[in-house]
Amino acid sequence: MRFPAISKIALAKRGLHTSSIARVPLLISPKEYQSLPKETTRPLDVSWHMPNSKRSATAEFLSGPRLPNAKRFDLDEVAALDLTENPLSLTHMLPKPERFVEEARKLGIRNDDHVVLYDTIGVFSSPRALYTFKAFGHENVSVLDGGLPRWIEEGYDAENGEVKPILKESQYRLPESWKEDWVRSYEQIVSNSEKSIDDPTSEIVLDHRPLGRFTGEQNEPRPGLSSGHIPNSLPLPFSNYLNQSTDSIPYSTFKSIEELQKVFENNLGGKDELLKLILNQKGVIFSCGSGMTAAIGWLANELLKEKHQGKGMKTSIYDESWTGYALRQESKIVKGNA
Repeated sequence: MRFPAISKIALAKRGLHTSSIARVPLLISPKEYQSLPKETTRPLDVSWHMPNSKRSATAEFLSGPRLPNAKRFDLDEVAALDLTENPLSLTHMLPKPERFVEEARKLGIRNDDHVVLYDTIGVFSSPRALYTFKAFGHENVSVLDGGLPRWIEEGYDAENGEVKPILKESQYRLPESWKEDWVRSYEQIVSNSEKSIDDPTSEIVLDHRPLGRFTGEQNEPRPGLSSGHIPNSLPLPFSNYLNQSTDSIPYSTFKSIEELQKVFENNLGGKDELLKLILNQKGVIFSCGSGMTAAIGWLANELLKEKHQGKGMKTSIYDESWTGYALRQESKIVKGNA
């Protein structure tokens, strides 16, 4: 699909980036990571595992293997934990800027450092961490495509044993503002669900859980939580954006830009409908089980924008996602196909 030409002035009015603004790539390979200057590059392990998994991301990080000189950024700890902000005690909710800055300082990250995020699955939780850094205005941040497994598979050295201490905290500056419009609340989701998808004031909700959980035919991994979906939402399992390696170590990577564009076209009504969404800037909300894999779809759109000089869909994430929605007894739950 070809996008119509849009002037730099028009892009500036819409708050989008032009190609004249230098940015680090959103996605980098192990080879590209290896060539980065060590003194300004900060690798962070941002691994997270499903609640029904027996894996501990923190224990694996502490024992290794991990990227050399990596530090741990725990998305469940760097989160909105206060009950006034998170009354359902949900995991990895986007924190207040002050909490993000506190953690950045503790990890020795400076505002102009190039932060590289990776996880131990390949592409799973790292896009959520990227969303977090970008939401708080840290532009020099990338995801390691394929994560730690690909790094090891391609023969690069990994670190084991004791984690090197952080010698000095940084003076990371609090952002002047943060992108609150990247987040949707429960109240906004309920209000939106009462509108038809064809309503020009509505936003499209893309549910990134596996299809069986969307239809209600498969149980949720969180005990006691109903499966099903939000009224007027559409299914788009996050696996659609990814390739699975056939190497000796399994890992996931993002599909090509052309393939990612096809994913959106196939699930949003075709090329013309996708183009309308982009030109009209009709909102698209990504949701999943807990707000984690929703960020994979968010990053897929950001990769398209990176390729097409800022032209892409206007997106946000329903931070509570299905867990927050289904935990509320008053929520309307639909089962069956969309």
